[in-house]
Amino acid sequence: MKRMTLSEYLAVPEDYRGVWTTERWDIPDWETKRKSHMGKRTLMVYDRGTCLLVEGLSLEIVDDSAWKKPEEIKKEIREKYQEHLTEKGHEPYFLECVIRWNDTMETLEARIVLNMDSDTEMDDEVFFHCDTLDSLLSLADKSGEDFVIAGCFGFGEYEELYRQNKKK
Repeated sequence: MKRMTLSEYLAVPEDYRGVWTTERWDIPDWETKRKSHMGKRTLMVYDRGTCLLVEGLSLEIVDDSAWKKPEEIKKEIREKYQEHLTEKGHEPYFLECVIRWNDTMETLEARIVLNMDSDTEMDDEVFFHCDTLDSLLSLADKSGEDFVIAGCFGFGEYEELYRQNKKK
């Protein structure tokens, strides 16, 4: 089953997407198949040949209209970064955030670090490493990674992470 967001579906040219409205009495057993086809969104794709995907059968469209847009996420990250910088007087060490997997669109709370060496005692608490704020911001866009940042809780410091680990 192909899974895509509503935004991705709507970005496909209208010549390749639509709604099934044609009665197909020439298809054997159409009477029982009719309910699973009529009124469903369709998408024409090329996958080792031309295929017609039908919503509910071979196509799932996830409504992303309530999701924050990448520019909103970036703005939120910049604001929280600046807030931490102003309050603490130094750059933050990590971002507490929500990521969304590109393939399943499931979300997960995660910690992405900035300028931290890997293979430290804190590595088990880290989901992803970034070298710069710009590389962190790029994770809000669909890039080369399998996920995007979908929400931002705020930034933190190693000491907070260390104290949390000691309590465990």
